[in-house]
Amino acid sequence: MRTFPLRSAAMVAATALALLLSGCAATRVRPPSPADTAATARTLIDYEGRFAVKYNDQNGTERNAYGNFTWHQEGDTVSVEFKNPLGQTLAIIESAPASATLQLPNHPPQTAAKIDDLMHDALGFALPVSSLRYWLEARPAPDSTAKTDVDSGNGRLKELKQNGWTVDYYEYAQDNSVKRMHLTHEDPPLAIGIVLDH
Repeated sequence: MRTFPLRSAAMVAATALALLLSGCAATRVRPPSPADTAATARTLIDYEGRFAVKYNDQNGTERNAYGNFTWHQEGDTVSVEFKNPLGQTLAIIESAPASATLQLPNHPPQTAAKIDDLMHDALGFALPVSSLRYWLEARPAPDSTAKTDVDSGNGRLKELKQNGWTVDYYEYAQDNSVKRMHLTHEDPPLAIGIVLDH
């Protein structure tokens, strides 16, 4: 049984864990005020959903991974568990302001100061874990400028471009929460589809 591609897929999915996606108007978004950031840090958020990832492995071979995830966010701490379609845990990531941990089955935990650094060290390229916590709420991350396209008919975000990623929002639930989104990155090529079951 080949397990390396599955483990690699799990680490890639950890963005997603990811994450994620009428006329449109383009706007430049500034980071929120400290008061807005503080309000976000107090938010308790839980998601359940499904992911599909398309990526190139370390040998340049195109790979696909599918599964389910749970996302728990309390203040600035995020914990994400990824499972394969059979319910077996593929990876668990934990991200806090001062530390990050990646756990794979039958391997010792890997740690780093930031989750993006940990993903870069493990995979050779960075994933948008830090930004995804904001993108799942259909808003830009506060760390950099973003370009957005908003549906003028209902005011919902349709597309967001930030930090080299394009996030397309394809479906919202009745309460205006994100239902279906898609993230793409060109270099290295990576595509992540996310469906939130909430």
